[in-house]
Amino acid sequence: MRRIVRRAAWILAALTLLAAAGAFWLARDPTPRILARHGRLVSSSEGPATVDAGHLVHEARLGASSGLRVDLAVKRPAGGRGAGPLVLILGGHRTGAEAVHLIHDTRGTVVAALSYPSSLDPATSGLSAILAAPAIRAAALDTPPALMLALDYLLALPYVDPSRVELVGVSLGAPFACIAGALDRRVSRVWSIHGAGDPLALLEHNLRDRIHASLLRALAARAAYLILNGPRLAPENWVARIAPRPFIMINASEDERLPRAAVLRLYASALEPKEIFWMGGLHVGPERTRAIEAIVDRVLDRVVSRPAVSLD
Repeated sequence: MRRIVRRAAWILAALTLLAAAGAFWLARDPTPRILARHGRLVSSSEGPATVDAGHLVHEARLGASSGLRVDLAVKRPAGGRGAGPLVLILGGHRTGAEAVHLIHDTRGTVVAALSYPSSLDPATSGLSAILAAPAIRAAALDTPPALMLALDYLLALPYVDPSRVELVGVSLGAPFACIAGALDRRVSRVWSIHGAGDPLALLEHNLRDRIHASLLRALAARAAYLILNGPRLAPENWVARIAPRPFIMINASEDERLPRAAVLRLYASALEPKEIFWMGGLHVGPERTRAIEAIVDRVLDRVVSRPAVSLD
């Protein structure tokens, strides 16, 4: 009997050690990987430009020395107006590069929108999500370097002012914008649109409709949090490094997806200069055109009237 108990204790200890080692490996510092995946821009291919209400729009595919591939779309005023400010947008997973078409008048700015470096379906769940976990983690870690690679391309364009770079993360894109903005000093100002901190709380909050049992929901949220490198990619761990460049948050007062405490945690983690604005309504989405128009107006008003200049 003692032998059985002793053996069980050793097995339990070994499993505990393996679990701790696995958690440590999953939560290691992602900075070296982000910088390595950024690499250097080695290729860019552009599609033909189309005309859209006084603007020119073209798509581009970028390649890095690391093998990272990035797709984006660029919208700029037609005609020679000199170099304008750049507004680089990372929106929701469904919107991607198509976000440029949601901005009808760029007001003299150059607007670029990025697609996520992954074709994964964000609605994946169950066994499919478990099998896709390594790819989901890789996609999350590839997103900040994808933004940095996009800047390599965009800042070399003759109609972009490299000293005025606005990085705008919307919804899912907000935490990645905080990370890229913290690492890349070429960014003049960072915007978190309908974003928040505390990814563990966000995961558990948004699993309520899928997993009704609180204990199972908490365990599932914790597992996803570790797999996605949540302890390290949490935006509240990065946002202070944006200072002394400005950081601005725009959030919905009735957001059904972001608990207010998580929103305020991100804001509290930022250093001055920082601002937060509350607008009425629910969480932004491509179908909520009025909310998008109001947010675009707020952002472009500030970009045009109160320029921010990069430190690089």
